Amino acid sequence: MDTFALIFGYAYQYFDNVGFLVLSASGLIIIFGMMGVINMAHGELMMIGAYITAFSYYAGVPAPIAVIFAGVGAGLVGMVLERLVIRYFYKQLLSSLVVTWGLSLMFSQGFLLIFGPSILNLPTPFGGFPISEQTFGSYRLVLFGCALALVAGIWALFTFTRFGTQARATMEDPAMADALGINTRQVYSLTFGLGCALGGIAGGLFAMTATISPFFGVNYTPLAFITVVIGGGANAITGLIASALALAGVQTVVVNAFNQYVGYISMMAAAFLILLALPRGISDYLERRKLRAVRASRPSPHG
Repeated sequence: MDTFALIFGYAYQYFDNVGFLVLSASGLIIIFGMMGVINMAHGELMMIGAYITAFSYYAGVPAPIAVIFAGVGAGLVGMVLERLVIRYFYKQLLSSLVVTWGLSLMFSQGFLLIFGPSILNLPTPFGGFPISEQTFGSYRLVLFGCALALVAGIWALFTFTRFGTQARATMEDPAMADALGINTRQVYSLTFGLGCALGGIAGGLFAMTATISPFFGVNYTPLAFITVVIGGGANAITGLIASALALAGVQTVVVNAFNQYVGYISMMAAAFLILLALPRGISDYLERRKLRAVRASRPSPHG
């Protein structure tokens, strides 16, 4: 294998891993970072998105529209869950973990009863392209592009829109936001629904690379949680990107040196070491550094 193909192969794997982690964790980090809820049913919402995508595709709906349907469907399910259950457990990490774990079991077992243990498969689009003696799947690059688009969309939504301003105000000080006339219950509902919709979109996109079954989400939930915990809740977008870049780097290097299993274990070990050094996550560390830099740049009152 020539040098260019080798370098491209490493870069391809790295960006594939980054895209996988970002897509898996994007909805979860919004719910955790902005609402203080550990959503253990995140993988099941991805599973719902995967089923909606599959059924829509086989009903004749184009794949991109089927993925949008997946996001809408998972988002609506999330808003119903928020209204009926989740709103009673905001900022209660242990209680929300137990409750959403129960919801995840209900969804997975419910889908098993309805659809049985049989699996569904969707074709992977776009084919592949050769580099030297190897062939690379084009769809993996599409997933990375979708991950970038989702991150950019989330950042724009929470930075430039009225909903984003209200959401940030609500998460910062709900009582003050309510006093200023913001419908905080609606903001919570829409934010939770958005996080679930992002999970549904991720499930729909991954449905074209993996088999779909009632336990589809099990393959994604652990890595999504690792990414979210390492990212921290101080800044959802910054934490998500920094965590995905770091963990993907570890996985890419170790998988090429050893194998996939050792790469998975190495990410767990890296997460453990990062949390030892930064117990509140990468984003908290970056935010504190930014604050110190701002303070240092201000002129001294005695100068």
